[in-house]
Amino acid sequence: MCSIGFFKFLLTFLLIVSAAQAKECTNAYPELASHTFRSNLLSSKNESYIKQIHSHNDHLTPSDDSAWLSLMPRKILREEEQDELFSWAMLYRKIKNPGQFKVPERSGEFLKEVSLHDVRLGSDSMHWRAQQTNLEYLLMLDVDKLVWNFRKTARLPAPGEPYGGWEEPSCELRGHFVGHYLSASALMWASTHNESLKEKMSAVVSALSACQKEIGSGYLSAFPTEQFDRLEALIPVWAPYYTIHKILAGLLDQYTYADNAEALRMTTWMVEYFYNRVQNVIKKYSIERHWQTLNEEAGGMNDVLYKLFCITQDPKHLMLAHLFDKPCFLGLLALQADDISGFHSNTHIPIVIGSQMRYEVTGDQLHKTISMFFMDIVNSSHTYATGGTSVGEFWSDPKRLASNLDSNTEESCTTYNMLKVSRHLFRWTKEIAYADYYERSLTNGVLGIQRGTEPGVMIYLLPLAPGSSKERSYHHWGTPSDSFWCCYGTGIESFSKLGDSIYFEEEGKYPGVYIIQYISSRLDWKSGQIVVNQKVDPVVSWDPYLRVTLTFSSKGSGLTTSLNLRIPTWTSSNGAKATLNGQDLPLPSPGNFLSVTKTWSSDDKLTIQLPLTLRTEAIQDDRPEYASIQAILYGPYVLAGHSIGDWDITESATSLSDWITPIPASYNSQLITFTQEYGNTKFVLTNSNQSITMEKFPKSGTDAALHATFRLILNDSSGSEFSSLNDFIGKSVMLEPFDSPGMLVIQHETDDELVVTDSFIAQGSSVFHLVAGLDGGDRTVSLESETYKGCFVYTAVNLQSSESTKLGCISESTEAGFNNAASFVIEKGLSEYHPISFVAKGANRNFLLAPLLSLRDESYTVYFDFQS
Repeated sequence: MCSIGFFKFLLTFLLIVSAAQAKECTNAYPELASHTFRSNLLSSKNESYIKQIHSHNDHLTPSDDSAWLSLMPRKILREEEQDELFSWAMLYRKIKNPGQFKVPERSGEFLKEVSLHDVRLGSDSMHWRAQQTNLEYLLMLDVDKLVWNFRKTARLPAPGEPYGGWEEPSCELRGHFVGHYLSASALMWASTHNESLKEKMSAVVSALSACQKEIGSGYLSAFPTEQFDRLEALIPVWAPYYTIHKILAGLLDQYTYADNAEALRMTTWMVEYFYNRVQNVIKKYSIERHWQTLNEEAGGMNDVLYKLFCITQDPKHLMLAHLFDKPCFLGLLALQADDISGFHSNTHIPIVIGSQMRYEVTGDQLHKTISMFFMDIVNSSHTYATGGTSVGEFWSDPKRLASNLDSNTEESCTTYNMLKVSRHLFRWTKEIAYADYYERSLTNGVLGIQRGTEPGVMIYLLPLAPGSSKERSYHHWGTPSDSFWCCYGTGIESFSKLGDSIYFEEEGKYPGVYIIQYISSRLDWKSGQIVVNQKVDPVVSWDPYLRVTLTFSSKGSGLTTSLNLRIPTWTSSNGAKATLNGQDLPLPSPGNFLSVTKTWSSDDKLTIQLPLTLRTEAIQDDRPEYASIQAILYGPYVLAGHSIGDWDITESATSLSDWITPIPASYNSQLITFTQEYGNTKFVLTNSNQSITMEKFPKSGTDAALHATFRLILNDSSGSEFSSLNDFIGKSVMLEPFDSPGMLVIQHETDDELVVTDSFIAQGSSVFHLVAGLDGGDRTVSLESETYKGCFVYTAVNLQSSESTKLGCISESTEAGFNNAASFVIEKGLSEYHPISFVAKGANRNFLLAPLLSLRDESYTVYFDFQS
């Protein structure tokens, strides 16, 4: 523990003031807290933005002692408390002349972080694929483009061109992503030891060092110091300390994870500059003026400064960290007031993370209580089923989330930061609830913000309105070189440290490891003298178990250690099983740890099988009229229904398994897409609002790709799985639209058009004989009606008429080109079922359910209306 008993009296004052004036710390103009609003406003070059909105006439004699004494809470100082004035002055002198600071030992108090250098993700996991996609992006980025604005600010030559988006030269937040890049690349280096990345990140540090030396004061940023002049004068400016935090954190991570000593020197020089700057504000005005500047988002300045103090033991770093502990917000939490609605979420979560570091550094129990209360109120009143929080970047009224289901929900940055909050809490308490939260938020709120394996394509917000789409979220999908939003910065960090919360160490008589995330990976446990290999079988819907196998490689001899495996709350004791070398182990109930202590050898094998339960979870809304709005989960996975907005489900059975059924593995072999080419354009048979048409070939991962995929259902019981599409030739089949399970393509009763209807009311005209193509092509097929022999599905595209699809019959008068129009190339389906896929019975139609994390541009619904 980096411990000093400073600022106890000051903190008391902060809490009292905050209770009376809490909302003043949101923002002078609350809407300006939104990054989206600020970005749009700056882009508009609105002149009213730059005018001064506040004036302050307070001025104190700028001497050391008088400036410090101005911090005294005079408004609450009663006559009988005047003796506190003397103590206050003595506290200042203690700070000014601290003597030698020590770090008291608290090594057994918290679980220890396992170094990312010692963890490697398994290449069979979705986490590894996400990590590799991110690594590819980090390697794509150009050093000169990244540091272009820094060089301009330092008046150094800046070859090339800058990046766009929030890194363009006119953006006041420019430079923030570069700080994130420093952190992400350091974390990724630790996770992969990719030498190309190390070379690139070292080049960025060197370039920034040259900029800092050229400026000469310790200042380092992509924008000039005038932004801080405006901030301290209370003239609107976009979050300069936010960017400084990112740069400081990135440099400190380069030192911590990559042993870059120059990065640490740069960090301490920067902090010296800002220590003097904050001191001057307090001397010139008052401590209140400094706190007013914190109404502008300051990121996690307190967090990075506490971390720096643990390295340097410099009391200035501790004092400056305290001065960024935003009192009006932490005061509310200290008083346990559930009043965070209206606050900009991602401004204030990092302040709580810094408060958590304050507890770890100083041992101040109040800050432990603050973060536990904060987590409780966010998790119980402001959290979606995904684990995310916020709407329009703010917290709304508690337990009123049903009113907030729109395209601006769940800012990705907030999920990144809430994971940090829960991670700290788990290390302190070992409570399963915090580990469960981490798993839920990582799985549903982080892994799905990449667009598949496309490097540098991520989202800002995760929309939760019925019929949402990630592509149609407020900012849409970003681009690799022209976005660089705040959520791009936290995104590249998240995907660089996916191995940092799988394992935690515990010291004691028997060294222990806590395994809290089931992710295929390898841990080189140096203190335990073994290598732990964790293999997780792919999760599927048709086999509802999570299966994990642990094997070991001994690196020493005779050391007895403990493994502690999380039994999550989402599982069930019924069907749960654990074995050690084939012998059953007694399993605790869900919500506890399975602990096994022994001297491990290379012959040992530990397995665990946990049932994956289907369940519904009501939205956090205490109004009776919204009690029926619920999400569907499978283990830790939030399931989304393919839907353009309909969300009604009739819950007519007592068991979920009666109306939610898994999709078998064999169904993917039955998925096809019918195509035709006309001229240079390729068309696909498509379900367009329950009518069958021909549309242009779509991009994968879109609604159009779903609509162009059909499942071939055999009209007999001769088998259901095929090794190739040719196996369908000569068979009688029915066509089920991919995203409308339980419905079939039929001939309309009154004309020859093809439509989609419920399979229960479909007549014989829904069965087609799949034959070789009438055009005689090697790869084509035709669909002949079983009811009307000699009649075939054909498209008017090749007849140069319209794009409709009909059933036509061969006759002497059949117009020329009919054989071509009735012939299709049969291809593998453009879409396929995710291994975790279900069919849910809806009030009006069935829903195809898949994990939210797996979706790209498709429309979806997360919350359903369960009408009994």
